[in-house]
Amino acid sequence: MLARATAPRRRADTLSLRERTIVGALAGAAPDLDFFMTVFGPVAYLEHHRGVTHSLLAMPLWALVLAIAFSLLGGRRYGWKAYYGVSLLGIGIHILGDLITSYGTRILAPFSQWSPGFNTTFIIDPWLSGLLLVGLAASLYWRPRLGAALGLVAVTALVLFQYTQYRTALDVGQDYAGGRGLSEARAEAYPQPFSPFNWLVSVSTPEAHYLARINLRRSEIPDAPSQDAFWYRRILASYRPVSDPGWERHPVFGAGARDRLARSAWAQDRFGFYRRFAHLPAVYDVDRGERGECAWFVDLRFELEGLTPPFRYGMCRGEPKDDWRPYRLTGGGPQPVY
Repeated sequence: MLARATAPRRRADTLSLRERTIVGALAGAAPDLDFFMTVFGPVAYLEHHRGVTHSLLAMPLWALVLAIAFSLLGGRRYGWKAYYGVSLLGIGIHILGDLITSYGTRILAPFSQWSPGFNTTFIIDPWLSGLLLVGLAASLYWRPRLGAALGLVAVTALVLFQYTQYRTALDVGQDYAGGRGLSEARAEAYPQPFSPFNWLVSVSTPEAHYLARINLRRSEIPDAPSQDAFWYRRILASYRPVSDPGWERHPVFGAGARDRLARSAWAQDRFGFYRRFAHLPAVYDVDRGERGECAWFVDLRFELEGLTPPFRYGMCRGEPKDDWRPYRLTGGGPQPVY
């Protein structure tokens, strides 16, 4: 859509509108080629996804690489300069689109691990996707530049509205921290599925996270869904009104022997990849099995009601004298990550 909205009115000796659309779409998808890091294992994926391919510093170089590739694939009908601007726009809007989510994007890679996220939009947002589809249809079947431009304006307005809801949800967390005397706690809000009014609000201390799932427009606690309700109904029913948010405490490590074991596993050098990744880390389980004793952690920002959380990682050792080894907890059980 950005490629279509910025198409020049005179197209002599330049890309056609159709060519701009194709190049823009391919360039816009290109940063996610880092998905192939999964072939090197889950740790490589966590360490490098949304890394150097999503870097603002590397963006001009990636655009040049794509522009040269498009020129070659097009039989050098146009030189690389004809493709460069569109490639740069595609990569840039991809990075911006990732920044509005909660995952984190290392926009200064490879020189910095800083990974900001604006926390305005859930990773899969039907409202944003719907506006994009309407704008694209308007561009295809009505007026190419104007339809695309209006679609982008509508999406921008939606994200700005979501930001106002983020600030409102963040105020809920800050008010809770102030009321509990948690002056050193960090409050944050994370967008949730299906509605710009659904939020996960967190108040974090070094020892625990206090979480509330709220709907900013809801005035009553929803009825509990039946046991055979579809998964999305369980998720929707988990968001409570601001007047009764139902705060829950989630310890980072646990208590007693469980606490000591979890702290020991968490502090291991080989678990540094997860410490860097997790924004809301909490102990998921501490158990003893065929691999010995294990301490498992989860990132609470990705938990949804009734669904198994992703990104469950931990450390295991056979005996107290043995070295810890990192594992990933999957549906099939623990899997070594190195």
